[in-house]
Amino acid sequence: MPDLVRLERLVRRIAVPRHASNSRGALDAVEDLVALELASTGLRVERHLFTHAGREFHNVLGTRDGTDPARPWVLVGAHFDSTPHTPGADDNASAVAATLEVARLLRAWTPAATVQYVGFNLEEPQPPLASRLGSRAYARKLAADGVRVAGALVLEMVGFTGPQRWVPWSVRLVRRVPREGTFLAVVGDGRSRHLVRALRRAAVGDLPVVALAVPLQGWLLPYSRMSDNARFWDEGMPAVMITDTAFLRNPHYHRLSDTPDTLDYAFMGRVVTTVVRAVMDLAG
Repeated sequence: MPDLVRLERLVRRIAVPRHASNSRGALDAVEDLVALELASTGLRVERHLFTHAGREFHNVLGTRDGTDPARPWVLVGAHFDSTPHTPGADDNASAVAATLEVARLLRAWTPAATVQYVGFNLEEPQPPLASRLGSRAYARKLAADGVRVAGALVLEMVGFTGPQRWVPWSVRLVRRVPREGTFLAVVGDGRSRHLVRALRRAAVGDLPVVALAVPLQGWLLPYSRMSDNARFWDEGMPAVMITDTAFLRNPHYHRLSDTPDTLDYAFMGRVVTTVVRAVMDLAG
């Protein structure tokens, strides 16, 4: 069972302004925290170096080798930076804490396929007009190294519940979306339908899932490309975004009010359980 107290404690430790432009020290401290927490579960932890604007940054990788080296990898990840000056509790401390809790719950499990947990750096916009830089660098590295990926489960804001403020008309045409924002959205592209199905199978009974597979790597629905999943789609790799729908639900998105006290930790626990089950399905 997910430890809700631990989830909240992790969110509170992470939820400080942490952007490369004006809070690099805090960003590096959260990177270290992610590495330490992944190492505590017995994972092999590495840092993946990439550069932006002449500065060095790292993604954090925690790997558990599978028993079958021929099986494609399963990735679980979330970005750990925030927008400038904002604490970023839902965006994206919630997803980082959930990823770390998934790793903790699966620490004694030996998968058939290699499972890798990733903390992505520099997802948020960076000058000049760049974003999702860490995931782009890492997806390109995987492709260059010839690593086959069964799927990347990208967690993007998984802690807020409340009235569903808005749903894009293009989604309403193909999916019925509840008015109450207590559901989890799972968005994949054409290559990722098996991931969408796995997460629907894995969903716990009191966690409604609204699932969507978008064509053409999401370019017809730009909202589907607003997180690190898009960088895997660009490399032809299956990936899904797992989300509380961000600004479509959460009025604190990219604001100073995005604090730990606004989150629903019981909802986060149900998300963690769903992701654990999906990882065991995909990598077991």
